[in-house]
Amino acid sequence: MDKYREALESMVFQFGHRGTKNGKPTLYTGGLSALEQAFEALGWDEPYYLPEEGYTCEVEGCMEIDVCGYHWGVFYLRLCAKHFRDAKMELPCPKIKIYAIERENKRDPVTHILKG
Repeated sequence: MDKYREALESMVFQFGHRGTKNGKPTLYTGGLSALEQAFEALGWDEPYYLPEEGYTCEVEGCMEIDVCGYHWGVFYLRLCAKHFRDAKMELPCPKIKIYAIERENKRDPVTHILKG
């Protein structure tokens, strides 16, 4: 049964709508009946609250949805649309969330591949 739950969760994460509520990242159904049924089968409330790490912009203080990964200064970051524009305009890199700095410190300096 675990493989079916994992598959259903994967589909919800791919097709669910992302947003922010009360300053926290969320997934919601957007009124789509298939997603509503999936939430019900998973036992999830709507909205379903997501962890900050991996689902939000990695600029400190920003809780917007991350829309892309992009190099900014010495970091490769998950950024929201606003901070992506700032990075593209080569504005100074703001303060970055600690978990993103810790992840980036694990990159091999030559290959830039993340180490275990």
